[in-house]
Amino acid sequence: MRAADENIGKVLKATRKTYDVALESKIIRCTLRGKLAAEGEAFAAVKVGDDVKISLTSETEGLIEEILPRKSQLSRTIESRAYQEHIIAVNINQLLIILSTKRPKFKSGLLDRYLVIAEKNRLRPVICINKTDLSAPENFADYQDYYTKLDYPVFFTSALTGYGIADLASVFQNSVTALVGQSGVGKSSLIKAIQPNLDIKVAAVSDRTQKGQHTTTAAQLFPLAQNSYVIDTPGIRELGFWGIYKKDLAQYFVDVHRYAPQCQFADCTHIHEPGCAVLQAVETGEMFAERYWNYVNIYDSLKSAYYE
Repeated sequence: MRAADENIGKVLKATRKTYDVALESKIIRCTLRGKLAAEGEAFAAVKVGDDVKISLTSETEGLIEEILPRKSQLSRTIESRAYQEHIIAVNINQLLIILSTKRPKFKSGLLDRYLVIAEKNRLRPVICINKTDLSAPENFADYQDYYTKLDYPVFFTSALTGYGIADLASVFQNSVTALVGQSGVGKSSLIKAIQPNLDIKVAAVSDRTQKGQHTTTAAQLFPLAQNSYVIDTPGIRELGFWGIYKKDLAQYFVDVHRYAPQCQFADCTHIHEPGCAVLQAVETGEMFAERYWNYVNIYDSLKSAYYE
């Protein structure tokens, strides 16, 4: 058995008291070493995706001794808790944003919210529009054309028929990918379509509400082939931003950021000022109007500063 400081694993699943850690080809059930547990919320706890040092107490159990520095994280705001940060997963380099053509309805506003989060956290965003068995890709051609021009790759898939699954599978290679999207868009179904042997629960959209039913209740990381991992995250119907304020938003909308230097005023909000290059781009059709109105809606929803 190797020395404790040589046992470095990756957290696949986290509960309140135990953690499943991948160590080579084994899954080790771990608890926190006393001194680490005492640090409590000040350390933000152990999260899915964390690289940790562990000491083995048996062939299948161990203690987490140390959490290694995080390279990135995916967070959202918990408004009901005095604007607190909730870390969903860490050490991600890619965000796969999944929407559906129908059941639940395609929402470009939610797509743009996820893109802002990806840009804020310097994660590579990939867009997947699932359930092409319910509505053909041609019905979303305008979105595909515009977002592709912004250098956001767009994939169309159907977890039911297998359409586009092989192309999407290539995206996961040599990456740690977090899947995000509303409940019911097919996140878990897509992972199972790519790697059928994974133990993931799948449920249908409710006929009564036309909304997804939560099959993933906590983030969980699954190892895939080609040195890659995928994190299945709980479906989020209301996505709160963390650490993003009105003054920052333009830099996270790549098309708004592109036109902003041409505006008459340096502090232009791109909503009502004269001489705004962004508004002009919308009028001439250079900027997708629906995307612009998503920018306005997000801007209106943001705080001006942390202390508001």
